[in-house]
Parts: sequence; C-alpha cells; structure tokens
Amino acid sequence: MNPKTRRLALCAMMAAMSIVILLFGSMLGIGIYAGPMLAGLFLLPIGRELGRRDQAMIWLAVSLLGFMLISDMEQNLMYLCLFGCYPILRPWFQKLQKPVRLIAKLAYFNVVIIAAEAIVLLFFAPEAMGAALIITLLVLGNVTFLCYDLAIPVFDVVMAKYLHQIFKR
Repeated sequence: MNPKTRRLALCAMMAAMSIVILLFGSMLGIGIYAGPMLAGLFLLPIGRELGRRDQAMIWLAVSLLGFMLISDMEQNLMYLCLFGCYPILRPWFQKLQKPVRLIAKLAYFNVVIIAAEAIVLLFFAPEAMGAALIITLLVLGNVTFLCYDLAIPVFDVVMAKYLHQIFKR
C-alpha cells in the first residue's frame, strides 16, 4: 500500500470512528464523559504510526466536526479540552518522575474539568448544582480519569495488533 494512501486511510478511519462514538454518546445521553474518552483513544494509533503532528491535526478536525455536528456542547468541550488532547499530551506526562507525574496528571485533569464545567454552567446550562454533588462528581471524575490513563496503553497495544493485521494485507 502506498504510504500516503495508508496515512490517509488511517487518519480518515480514526477520525470517522471518533465522530461516530461522539454522535452515539450524544444520542444515548451517556456520552458526556464516556464518548470523549473512547473517541480520544482512537487518536493513539495515529500518534504511534504517524506522529504527534498528524495526531494533533485529527484531534482538531474531530473537535471542529463535533461542534458542527453534535448538539451536546458539554461533550464537545470534554473532547476538545480534555479527553481528545490528553493522548497527545500523555507522552510528556510520562517523562516526569512517578510521584510528580501523578500530581501533574491530576492537576491537569482538575484544572481542565473545573474550567470546562464552569463554562458549561455559565453559558450553556445555568442550572445550579449543590456543592456536595460537585465534590462527589469531581472525586469520581478523578478516579475515572486515572482508570482512563491506565486503559490508554492497553488500548494502544490492542489497536496496534488490529491495525497491523489490516495493513499487512
């Protein structure tokens, strides 16, 4: 297979899968966090096979398409600000020492999630939540984010095997 054709096929396939996952998450109503998490995982093969530049371009393209095609703004913000760009930023986090790495990852998550939720609450859904609910959701979000971080290498290995079989033909 021609390298340019292979590159285009991989990028198009991963971008399409990301958009489909975001669309299904929006339609089912469970995708505010799950949809962007799964869609972000489809950026991993692009980073491994083609590099960070192409990975960032697909992240930007999926983000823009998400805002044009998907009505759930909170989900789009989660993909744009957190779960879509985290697979791109993760290699830099991995270069840090282990205790500093965990603190940096959680700080990144908390800053982004608080900012994104503040934007959603101020502009898109001004209904107020109680402080106890916000704290509970933030704690559960941190646990979920750590699970997501642990799932990234596993998904990367699985996708590498699967894509190797497809492109081997």
